[in-house]
Amino acid sequence: MSSDERTIALPSTIKDMHNRFRQQEETMRRLVLLTVLYLLPGLQVFVPVIDPDIWWHLRTGGWVIEHGAVPWTNPFSSYGGEKLWVAYSWLFEVLVYSLHRYFGLWGLVLYSLTLSLLIAVTLHRLVRKYTFPFSGEIALTAAGLLAMKPLMSPRPWLFTILFFILELDILFTVRQSGNLRKLLWLPPLFMLWANFHVQFIYGLFVLGLATIEPLLERLYQRHDSYKEGWQKSFCFFFLVTLACGAATLLNPYHVFVYQPVFFFIEQRGFFDYITEMMAPTFRGPWDWFMLATVLGAVFSLGWWREKRPFLLLLLLTGAFLSFRARRDGWFVVVSSVGVIAVTCGGRVGDDPFAITRLRAAVAAVMIIVVLAIVSVTKDLSEERLQQAVAESFPATAAAFVEEHRYAGPLYNHFNWGGYLLWRLPHLSAIIDGRGNVHGDKRVLDFQATWEGKQGWADDPNLATSQLIITSVNFPLASLLRFDSRFELAYEDKIAAVFVSRSQLAGQETIKVQSRQDQR
Repeated sequence: MSSDERTIALPSTIKDMHNRFRQQEETMRRLVLLTVLYLLPGLQVFVPVIDPDIWWHLRTGGWVIEHGAVPWTNPFSSYGGEKLWVAYSWLFEVLVYSLHRYFGLWGLVLYSLTLSLLIAVTLHRLVRKYTFPFSGEIALTAAGLLAMKPLMSPRPWLFTILFFILELDILFTVRQSGNLRKLLWLPPLFMLWANFHVQFIYGLFVLGLATIEPLLERLYQRHDSYKEGWQKSFCFFFLVTLACGAATLLNPYHVFVYQPVFFFIEQRGFFDYITEMMAPTFRGPWDWFMLATVLGAVFSLGWWREKRPFLLLLLLTGAFLSFRARRDGWFVVVSSVGVIAVTCGGRVGDDPFAITRLRAAVAAVMIIVVLAIVSVTKDLSEERLQQAVAESFPATAAAFVEEHRYAGPLYNHFNWGGYLLWRLPHLSAIIDGRGNVHGDKRVLDFQATWEGKQGWADDPNLATSQLIITSVNFPLASLLRFDSRFELAYEDKIAAVFVSRSQLAGQETIKVQSRQDQR
């Protein structure tokens, strides 16, 4: 090779090296973005377990495993033992109880972490099916995950969010490809869903919307050339919907699995009292992320040339449910993200950034390393998790009651009922977080007593109680100090324990009798 040829080849080689370097740099940048995306749900659940309802879920899971069956009546609290009670999340409860039995409170963190990462994977997969720039798909998925941040707790609704995303993915794919056979994945999905959480009813409703879409399109099109296609689509969708409905009956409760649905439709007082049932307050950034995704979906749907009634009805349903109760915020968030993906992408396209096994492994390693560092930094040891529980629930007060062997009936607040069911199984909590056991009127009546409203002393449940465990911050705790029926037996920064004077007198009599017998 001549010197002139070497002179020409040298800049070309440098240019190739520069291009390769730029490509590697871009690949690393995208891997970092991918890692950050999946760190969002991971970091959101790396917190202490202070959910008030997880405890009665654990108690139910333990009961199911111990008896090898699901309960049909309330076996825990002192109320509703004769009423039908459907443990509609029994499979979730068995799962979290098993995790807690083997891993302690870390098992509950592990559950939340695993489900939140699966939600992130399925939501990202849904978005990636459409022609989006990589930064756009990351931003859209991240907005959806941030909007659902308050829901990333050890609850059965994480399964509902996961299954709902999978359902939408199937429905959108069928709409795009016309391959109706993919709908056959839905019946087994609903069979699992009905055993994990009662909100499978939302999924059935959405499937019903997809089923009637061909009818609505037929009315909208108003020409015969559309006839053959819509009839085939409608018939197949209709049969699949029937199969999904039948699949939900493949659970221990069979048709009674629908009983809680009708119960909650009738009970409206919960929406005024229980925090998760209230409307979004827009006091946190996640509510604004939810609003942003909804507005983005409305804008993109309005500018989309192809009018499809399913997307509009999906968005309207999500807005109604999610702006009515914050625990259903996932519905409008997932629906909005899906609508934006469909309307802005519009077609299945090539992957702009292929996530190969090597790249996925590199991202997974980075995620594990960061989560491990965060775990050590936050001191999320089992001891620290137990300490966090003691700072939010009456753990020390429960230990005092256990040590002194106080008997019930126990009078407790709604928020602590689930924990006391779990911590003091020998006592029957008067009320707990299971709304389909107690009903909204009973919950509101108890709340009036705890707030010390007029007539609190005449509460029949309070009058027959032998033991009261209350937060020191409730008005009732102050009033009981002057109530001659009870005596303050224990108090700390979290809770106070009041024992009826009749029970204390009985214990003193037993002690005197015991001393006399020893003599």
